[in-house]
Amino acid sequence: MGTTVARHLAGAVAAWLVVVAEAVAGYLGLLAYALVTGADPGGPLAGPLLVLIAALLGVAALPLLFAPAVALGAAAGRRRAGPALAYAGLVAVGLAAGYAAATAVATDVPGARVPLVAGIAALLALPPTAAYALTARGVGWTARLIRARAATTGPVRAEAR
Repeated sequence: MGTTVARHLAGAVAAWLVVVAEAVAGYLGLLAYALVTGADPGGPLAGPLLVLIAALLGVAALPLLFAPAVALGAAAGRRRAGPALAYAGLVAVGLAAGYAAATAVATDVPGARVPLVAGIAALLALPPTAAYALTARGVGWTARLIRARAATTGPVRAEAR
């Protein structure tokens, strides 16, 4: 039980860090575009505010998007990492596209843009989902390795020292 919680906490932290990194990369891309085209770069607080908003959205996306995707992917893929990661990515793409489309419709985004918004959200959901799944699997693998080594070496006896 403790290993399962640790695995998913480590995966959640990894996914959140990837979301924040995507926000930083997105802001730097927008800043470069603004500098090249001569547009307004948004002021001195544009970058930190964008990263803060993405960090908060990343926290909200952990239980709504990444954790269910990884859990369903692990259940469908069983013990093999490749299929589990593929299933998790597929679930994440579906959830992200659905959430983005629903939000776009609710906020009166023009109908022709809804598929674009859903597609971008789906693509942005893949790296954090992969980070979550791979980190959780790596922590579980490491814990099993440590337990196996502890079981084979046993307690150190006084004569062995």
